Amino acid sequence: MTAREESWGVWRAQRRLVVALVGREGRPRRVIRSALTDDARFGLLEYLVAAGRELVVTDALSRVELLPGQAVRRGLVVWMAGDALIGALLGAAAIRDPVRAAALLGRLPAIPLLRGSLRRLALPETPSQQLSLLVPSR
Repeated sequence: MTAREESWGVWRAQRRLVVALVGREGRPRRVIRSALTDDARFGLLEYLVAAGRELVVTDALSRVELLPGQAVRRGLVVWMAGDALIGALLGAAAIRDPVRAAALLGRLPAIPLLRGSLRRLALPETPSQQLSLLVPSR
């Protein structure tokens, strides 16, 4: 991603997911608050896929939330930021608001020094675990 592109920062608040689109100027252009229900997650995923931007999540969020993995399966690029780095940045900036935290995540790919600390989320290639139900005739 170049500094001219936009990315979504995703933050899990107490009762919702907060997603902030960070524009070229570094400010949140759009903020979406989504309930933690399956229907709300599906609707949010559909919206993010249609928007076609990169997502930035924390390592912890990628482990406990299905949305980042589903976004990768749908063709989006998802970046993971280390929990210690995000904790330090949030503490240094005295950020406690979920919208501002999501916006901070969305800014990370545009900062060359911090972009190097992001890792791309890749789902492991798993062979099919299904057993064949058809028994060969003898």
